[in-house]
Amino acid sequence: MSSPPSLQSCLATALPAGLTLQTYHVSTPPTSTPAIFAPQSGTEEETTSCESHFLAVSSPQHGDKKEVFIYAIEVLIFATESLITLFVSKADSSGFSSRLDIPTGSPSVVAAITTTFIEFLLEPRLTSPRVVLSLFARSQNQYLFPGSSDNAGKHILDDRQLIKWWCRVFDRTLRLSRENSTTTAHLVVPGCDQAETKAYFPPSSRGDPPEDQKWINSFPVELMVTDPSLPPRYLIPRLPDDPKARFLDDLDGESVDEGGNWRSVKKLDQFWEFMSYRQECSAGRLVGFLWLILSQDRARHTTLSQLQENNIVQTPVKPQARLPLLTPGNSQQVANGIEDSAPPAPSDLEMLPELNSPPPSSPIETPTCSTSQNDAGEDNATSVSRIAESPTFSKFEQTQGEIIIDGDQYLDLMDYLLQTDFTGKDLAADATRSWIDKVMEFSKATCFGRAVVGCATPILAATSAITNASSAQVNVLTGIRRKRKADVVADGPGGSGVADSAAVAGVNSVSASLIRKKPKS
Repeated sequence: MSSPPSLQSCLATALPAGLTLQTYHVSTPPTSTPAIFAPQSGTEEETTSCESHFLAVSSPQHGDKKEVFIYAIEVLIFATESLITLFVSKADSSGFSSRLDIPTGSPSVVAAITTTFIEFLLEPRLTSPRVVLSLFARSQNQYLFPGSSDNAGKHILDDRQLIKWWCRVFDRTLRLSRENSTTTAHLVVPGCDQAETKAYFPPSSRGDPPEDQKWINSFPVELMVTDPSLPPRYLIPRLPDDPKARFLDDLDGESVDEGGNWRSVKKLDQFWEFMSYRQECSAGRLVGFLWLILSQDRARHTTLSQLQENNIVQTPVKPQARLPLLTPGNSQQVANGIEDSAPPAPSDLEMLPELNSPPPSSPIETPTCSTSQNDAGEDNATSVSRIAESPTFSKFEQTQGEIIIDGDQYLDLMDYLLQTDFTGKDLAADATRSWIDKVMEFSKATCFGRAVVGCATPILAATSAITNASSAQVNVLTGIRRKRKADVVADGPGGSGVADSAAVAGVNSVSASLIRKKPKS
């Protein structure tokens, strides 16, 4: 049996030919962690493990051109016997994507890296009966690279653009062909009704038949827990740095009766309604909660089919209005006669244009790594091997990072990154080198980082005219008819508690060379 492809080979097949970059993948072994779902009274917490994955990508050093991080993403993986949850915790770009030699007309490199890394972690775990990919899209100036918001090359997507960007990224994973698997995407934007939420769905969703909808406006509780009739306290996962988790903690602080009921919030639809009034969801910007559910369970597939046949959607309501319990079985139903209080729909939801970059330069040489002795007298390879043989090491070890460290060291590394400065290319280069050295110090490795050389043939430039002609669609916004751009994911990470920092080209403009001036007489 052939071994699974490495992360570098996966990235190479996804990135355009002529692009060279460096990757740095750090992870932790799975360790015991509190359950993400609250246990019922009198029962024990479900045994849960968590492993952390951090991928940083840099423009490689070449001549006098120093190495600088251009993008990073963190994914936390929570595992139980019945459910695996991949939570995209943070993603950020530094504003230096222009330092990459991206072939002109190539699709978004950041989107390709994001999708490939998620799929690399996701695919081996699809043997589990239930896998959830989750994040919340929250636009902020910076998350992982301090000072990067001051860089002119960093284009920060607003809240609406960010939600759309992540929906398109998730849609790439959703559309992959998988045997014996049912996949659906679910989006909740607190404060938005059904029509407003559907405006964030990717364009591909409009081609899905009514009986097989892939994008649904709901919280997929029936696909995540075994008993959706429980009080909402037991139905909502508590994930790190998540607005839902903070709201759950606040509700737990008021009072909880013997049955697990809160004093103020009794039903799941009330929880989502009140979420829209939370500061993180109402301070002038929207937050999107995204779930991708991948199921191998035929019984669950039956439930999903019933969910789609009912064609029910979540609708925000005033607190005094009553609705049935919000589940995938009824979460798509439009409540007749109920007035919603959601903010107006965005005026323009078109994707941003793609990044055009200078032609590729000559390839770089990759240093050869060697091992060194750690304090205990064993080399790094032996130390990592010892971790891999421990009982807590996951059977998905093929997805482990190039460097494997323990949880405390990982947290120290993340804190160290947040103390650096990425304002300007010189400080960013120093911060990049400093963080890499810190990883090597912790792991006792003498070398860290692997080169990736893209080998994909860009198709955007060659087919852009055909694509624009064939995929142009009419989007009616308050009576204005506009053509949509081609369905291509633009650069711009953001998300799940994620800063959205996109290296995206600016607004469309007309080149001066295309303007014909009347000659002076």
